[in-house]
Amino acid sequence: MTVSAEVSELIDALAPIEVIIVDDEKFVRGALRTYLSQATDLVVVGEGENGVDAVRLAHEHHPDVMLIDIQMPVMDGIAAIRQIVAELPEIRILVVTGHISDIYLKAALIAGASGYVVKDAEPGRIVSAVREVNAGDCPIDPAVTHLLVADVRKSLPASRPKPAVELSDREEGVLKLLCEGHSNSEIASALYLSESTVKYHLVRLGRKFEARDRLQLVITALRTGLVD
Repeated sequence: MTVSAEVSELIDALAPIEVIIVDDEKFVRGALRTYLSQATDLVVVGEGENGVDAVRLAHEHHPDVMLIDIQMPVMDGIAAIRQIVAELPEIRILVVTGHISDIYLKAALIAGASGYVVKDAEPGRIVSAVREVNAGDCPIDPAVTHLLVADVRKSLPASRPKPAVELSDREEGVLKLLCEGHSNSEIASALYLSESTVKYHLVRLGRKFEARDRLQLVITALRTGLVD
């Protein structure tokens, strides 16, 4: 019996997000596993303690998302990300690290990471970041977003012509808070909106700026002068 494309897509949508955790500290792996196990739509299928493990587990399990630390023995996280992205580009990689540094952030994103959160983030934020990465978004922890924004602002000219992009007052509000590093829930709370409404506005903003994810949206908004 042949399964239709529609049924196949429905099955994929109902299947849990398969995750692999790679960190050289055992208690961190345990904590992350505990966080993720609370979500019915996530399942941990493997754990590793260095970059070599990450590459091996990626090939063995083909997970949807990998949680990877940066500083690890044998092979660091940046090198592992670079190799996994080159060999298995369909796997989304979320960096979970204790390093709040624009250097590490930029290195991870250049290597191919899809998101970056710090280890001391709220458990719910880490779980949400896994879902966002799996959905094709690029979650960046507010703790490091301001570093990236500051770096972009350093390279901006003193005077920037306003682009021919028309935004509603609501879109401008959402964009400003996004560029300040706020999460969807924080934006929703500040503007008295639902998270689904915030996501709707972000999708519209992404289309207007031709940005593939929220990170590119932030950078484009800053460079075009719509957000100071």
